[in-house]
Amino acid sequence: MNVPSFSPAMLQLFLNARCVAAHARSPRLKFQIAAEREKARLRKLARITVDQMHSAWMGRLPTPEPRARLWAVLGHFPSDFGVVLTHGGQEHG
Repeated sequence: MNVPSFSPAMLQLFLNARCVAAHARSPRLKFQIAAEREKARLRKLARITVDQMHSAWMGRLPTPEPRARLWAVLGHFPSDFGVVLTHGGQEHG
């Protein structure tokens, strides 16, 4: 079984996809506005800081706990695949 990637870079891609989808739901808004609203919504649901969300958006959030919270808000759970998030990466446990 292939283990999916829960890396900071993959999280960045998923966040970007969510913002693209949010923009598609509200096409009258500029992408920047739709993306900022969606990022704020996800950040609040995940209970992470503005700085942590910015780092995640840039693909540079190494800390496991906020990454796990964001993945959970996105509906993906590393533990379902036996993955333990580590600082900047993951281990198959």
